[in-house]
Amino acid sequence: MTSSSVKIDEGFKEFLEEFRKGRFDSPLQVPPQIWGSHGWELIDKRTSDEILLHFIKYQIDRAKKTMPEIYKKAYTERSISAKDIKSIEDFWQVPGLIKDSSVSGVGIREKVRINPKVMLPTDVKTAVHVYKSGGTKGVPTPTFITQLDREIESYALGRTFEYQGMKPGNVGLSIYNPTHKGGEMIKEALTKLNMIYIPRRTTETAEDVIQTIKDYKVNVLLAVQGPIREGDPTAKGPGLDLLKLVAAGEQVLEDNLKILFLSGYRLIPEAISWSESHNISLATTLGSCEAIPQATSTNIGPADRICKHNNLHILNGPHYVEVLKEEDGVFVPTKKDEDGILAYTTIAREGTIYIRYLPGDSALKLRGHGECSCGLKSEIITDVGRMSMPEEVIETGCCIG
Repeated sequence: MTSSSVKIDEGFKEFLEEFRKGRFDSPLQVPPQIWGSHGWELIDKRTSDEILLHFIKYQIDRAKKTMPEIYKKAYTERSISAKDIKSIEDFWQVPGLIKDSSVSGVGIREKVRINPKVMLPTDVKTAVHVYKSGGTKGVPTPTFITQLDREIESYALGRTFEYQGMKPGNVGLSIYNPTHKGGEMIKEALTKLNMIYIPRRTTETAEDVIQTIKDYKVNVLLAVQGPIREGDPTAKGPGLDLLKLVAAGEQVLEDNLKILFLSGYRLIPEAISWSESHNISLATTLGSCEAIPQATSTNIGPADRICKHNNLHILNGPHYVEVLKEEDGVFVPTKKDEDGILAYTTIAREGTIYIRYLPGDSALKLRGHGECSCGLKSEIITDVGRMSMPEEVIETGCCIG
């Protein structure tokens, strides 16, 4: 895909027309395939904010009613009401949601420990899948996902993969655990792109995977990157990784791969250097058990574009992503070149609702709207990584939990 091929499709134009006619009271009424449109990153910021805020208000109102243990008391005490939110600036008054409060209050993790179903909206009557976060402090936080949610997120992930150069007819091999949410969304997204999808069986060795790449002429590899040292925070989960595959069959990878997709907080320099030396396009997408996808690098546009490797375009839906700082007890967006706390709000979500959720990641806002040469207009963030939630943030009372 080139920057000239990124354009607003007719389906998205029709959606905009219907939205302006008041057709959509809920984000769940939007056809799932619309979340796979490139239009989300091509519209102006005012239009994007108008659409997403309309849907955010719906979810705020719904969260208070259907997840009362998490939201009702906290929002009532702070007089948070969807009807009073007229602008994005009004939305900034909504407190952040955190897992653990070390200074005051009981974190949502404690509520989950007592009853994990507090994270399941009471209006969900269909089948759900439960995906649990890592649980580094002993109590994993569950995210309840419906089939509609899976459709929405996989369409959105598919548009992300298109920005990375994937297209119909490509042969993609994924070494992600197919039972994890990320692994399942990868499968569904590649299917929606009409690609050939090959999952790595959990019993297969690095040598087995290399043989599959050779036999099936795999040209897209979706993998985790290996840690350079023991305990490296960029590592995501045990098992097979890129470095083990390189050791098992570097020549096969070099002869076949056109695109390499890696996850982790930061692409390690060794992975960047290896892909560049072998002329393999490298990309990554930010996502989590709670919200997929959030931001992405691209392989479109000129070689000197900003949005490559660890510089990621924020994705405008199905979630709303912010980089925040605390000012006078309120979370507000950071300015360009400022570090902040990453937060996201699940917009097109039938299952677990997260409003301004702060999972403990930091990021820096690198570029503003329309400042990238790739063709996409959304803001660009960089330096995404784990952080300890600053106690002064909790002390201000601008978090709930």
